[in-house]
Amino acid sequence: MPSRFRTGHRPFRGARAVLTLWAMLLALLLSGCGEAPLPEGVVATVNEQPITLRTLEAVHDMSSMSWSGHAPSVEQLQAQYGGVLSDLIVQELVAQALARENIAVTDAEVAEAEAEVRADYPAGEFEKSLVEEYIDLDLWRSRLRARIAMQKFMRLILRPTISIPLEEVEAYYAAHRQDYRLPRRVQFLVVAGPDKAAVDKARALSLGGAKPADVEAAQPSVTVREVKMRRDRLPALWSKELAGLAPRQASAVKQGEWGYQSFLLVGEIAEKQLELSHAYPLVERVLLERKMDEAYARWMDAELRTARIRVSAHLLPEARDAGKGEATPGSNATGMPGMSGTQGQPGQEPSAPGAQMMQPQEILDEGEPVDGAAPGAELDAAPPAEYGKGPQSAPANGTQRKTKAK
Repeated sequence: MPSRFRTGHRPFRGARAVLTLWAMLLALLLSGCGEAPLPEGVVATVNEQPITLRTLEAVHDMSSMSWSGHAPSVEQLQAQYGGVLSDLIVQELVAQALARENIAVTDAEVAEAEAEVRADYPAGEFEKSLVEEYIDLDLWRSRLRARIAMQKFMRLILRPTISIPLEEVEAYYAAHRQDYRLPRRVQFLVVAGPDKAAVDKARALSLGGAKPADVEAAQPSVTVREVKMRRDRLPALWSKELAGLAPRQASAVKQGEWGYQSFLLVGEIAEKQLELSHAYPLVERVLLERKMDEAYARWMDAELRTARIRVSAHLLPEARDAGKGEATPGSNATGMPGMSGTQGQPGQEPSAPGAQMMQPQEILDEGEPVDGAAPGAELDAAPPAEYGKGPQSAPANGTQRKTKAK
């Protein structure tokens, strides 16, 4: 599914922590002891708001990986459904928190987010992809709405509770100064397009000193991308084409994976230490993620202490013993196609910020702060889109597709 809702578009990139499944289920069990059974078709209630079996099954199916050829055990299914249910409960708690603050997720916001996803597909391919994945469009939209709700919760409810004093930023920078060094990089242009003659003309313009935007205006079918990367991170083909070039020299136009392309070496960027003025946004980002995790944990603890949550006994076969032994993390799957909560597993997305903090060097590796540009703006860019500007073919739906028995 499309990349627009993957890690780069989460509220906070490094966040992973969620409630462990055993702790969540134990809390739920204690909340529902001694009460009448839930209505037929309802697997849980959160402050009297129902979560239906139909929703649980559908979201589980959306977030499941491909059929492996081996039927899952009862225990595995219980764990999977328990993880999905815990995430649905968290989403309901978040929705109720937004409602208390009169914060709504509007239809216009959902439509705008959906349009962003659809923009990654040629006409008709989005619906085709959903059909291939056995995903109902209305359910997909409900998962999209839940994700937008979580983003608004983080931005409008949790974030205003956090402050990051200048003294705290300075202290962190002083203690981690070595983490804010930009490595030596190579700077170059990638000129690519579907037509060799057009790429050759764009190459000549670039060698003559024309700016990338001016080159693209003169040759609309060609893309000119400026890239700054560490040499040890260059793709093999790029490294080969750049080898032996002097600054302001370009490789010959050759046919490659994205049509025809040429590489123009701009020069080398020396290693340098970021001073606090440039490192400040990066340090603030690290501290913000940490404090968001802490704020979320406090909020969740308070919610679980006061919320009235009941769960069907069918999903809690051994919950009374859940507090014994090692805790098992829940899957926390929202069933949003294109979200990656667990690396390599399309369709999963964490509910909230968490313990795996993004390290300073990871942030630096995203891009180099420069005068007049926001830190992280100059990325270690991926290869240019096939045949020039924009996506030209349907994005891949992950390395594996679901195959379900009908």
